[in-house]
Amino acid sequence: MPDGIATGFDRLDDFLAVQGSTPSLDAVLRLQEAVGIDDGQRRMIRDRLEALDARAQAGAVLLGILVGLFAAGAR
Repeated sequence: MPDGIATGFDRLDDFLAVQGSTPSLDAVLRLQEAVGIDDGQRRMIRDRLEALDARAQAGAVLLGILVGLFAAGAR
């Protein structure tokens, strides 16, 4: 899995190289679509974050999910 994780981060680095450090909402939605996250999964992520703790940082959790899904797809 280490190569997959590196690939996941590489994919995000490539995305930010094109989009810049503050990508548009549309660009982030397209990135999510690239790993299969749709409206239903976004609702589930939101609901799970609320259930975990209001202090959970949604962006950080989404970043972890994206890296994990990109890494899994690299295997």
